[in-house]
Amino acid sequence: MRRLAAVLGFVLAGLVLAQSTGLVPIEPENGHEATVEAPGKKDPMSELLHWAIEHSDPETLKNLMEEYKEKNLTIKDIYGQEVVDAFFKTEGDVMSQQIAVIQDFRNESLPDSTLQAALEELEELLHQVDHAGNLNRMGGMKPLLEMALGEERGETTRSLALWVLGVAVQNNAPVQEELHRLGGVRSLAERLQLCGGQTSAQFCGKLLFCLSGLLKNSPVLQAIADQHGVTEWMMEVGIKHPAAAVVKKALGFLDTVFAQSPQLPFLETLTDTRDATAASVLGLVESPDVDTSEKAIALLGRLAELRPKLFSSFREELISAARRAQHHCEASGGDKDVCSGLLHAAAEVDRKLAGTAGPSQFQEL
Repeated sequence: MRRLAAVLGFVLAGLVLAQSTGLVPIEPENGHEATVEAPGKKDPMSELLHWAIEHSDPETLKNLMEEYKEKNLTIKDIYGQEVVDAFFKTEGDVMSQQIAVIQDFRNESLPDSTLQAALEELEELLHQVDHAGNLNRMGGMKPLLEMALGEERGETTRSLALWVLGVAVQNNAPVQEELHRLGGVRSLAERLQLCGGQTSAQFCGKLLFCLSGLLKNSPVLQAIADQHGVTEWMMEVGIKHPAAAVVKKALGFLDTVFAQSPQLPFLETLTDTRDATAASVLGLVESPDVDTSEKAIALLGRLAELRPKLFSSFREELISAARRAQHHCEASGGDKDVCSGLLHAAAEVDRKLAGTAGPSQFQEL
């Protein structure tokens, strides 16, 4: 290990010297300069240098330096340009490399495992808003969308592509607009219609994640998605899906969209579907899964705010469903406060409905 540390220490020392003195100019072939570290931020290369020096044999390091000096060798001569580039690679370089792999997704000789590795590395970078903002400019957004919704790749790879897109658009209005201009809302909405059971829960869950991120905080895009049947699918299919993960995402989607777009045209259709809608959501209130129950109560609360008269006749059913939910929670060993919280949350919904239909029936709480 001392020999390895000595070699590493020499390489790193040489690289640091090259940068700081300019006596041994070494630049990556792509012309990118090394990223300047912010004050107080640790430089990974310097940390590696300190480790190498600490674990190396000074005599071995000295001999290596003398040998290379006598032969007039540079670090590039000894270790090659690839090693030098690796030390100076920026996150932008990594993005370019992974996007290049993704752009080649139709190449049948490219294994899914290689694509998945590129997608995972790209996803980590896209959590940074600036990198997400560069995704389309660098040519990565369109192939991601095409791969996710195409048939060239396996479902796991396509699901991962949806996840990457969903990360990119999270709370990022310019990126949301870019994906929309590429036909993202329309094409994702069309693909959603196939998620009634024929498509795996994994893919549909990622599709809902991507759609939610794309539409969040954008009433304009929410209205467009509503025109393409997204809201209707969430209410008619999503909250009835056999996969609990899809159900919960659909409940959360509806609550968020109704809060941000209270004039959404879909809400006008609830007059005709009131009984079926109430039955579906109330059935989820008494779910043995606490998270599902909480999300169903939250959606009912949102509907009570927007259409209190329409749903006021279901107050007794709400009470019964909430009590059963609390019983399920306590019977399964749930936290006492969490279990009682279900009933209290339902009480708040009842109070919203009580304004149009008499006093709350939860007065005993």
